[in-house]
Amino acid sequence: MENITLFYKQGSSDKIYQAAIEPKDGGFVVNFAYGRRGATLSTGTKTSTAVNYDAAKAIYDRLIKEKTAKDYTPGEDGTPYQHTDKTSTGIHCQLLNPIGDD
Repeated sequence: MENITLFYKQGSSDKIYQAAIEPKDGGFVVNFAYGRRGATLSTGTKTSTAVNYDAAKAIYDRLIKEKTAKDYTPGEDGTPYQHTDKTSTGIHCQLLNPIGDD
């Protein structure tokens, strides 16, 4: 089954969020756990009864999308990826020129 652990770290905030699709009663449920890293996590479910896999997958995907939109990331350091259009640092390579015997 699918599961993911997401992290959020900014300032003094250091959180963890886990979500999983799990089999139950011939169907599937979407369970989650969250809280401060290193502490006891609070748990819950997004499905009160078992649903088919496609419905569970849609709920799971929506949940992950919501959390990543709030800067949760799969990396344990919790640092969100930041894209930049800058492709040059301004530092250019300089090739060595041979010194001749003049």
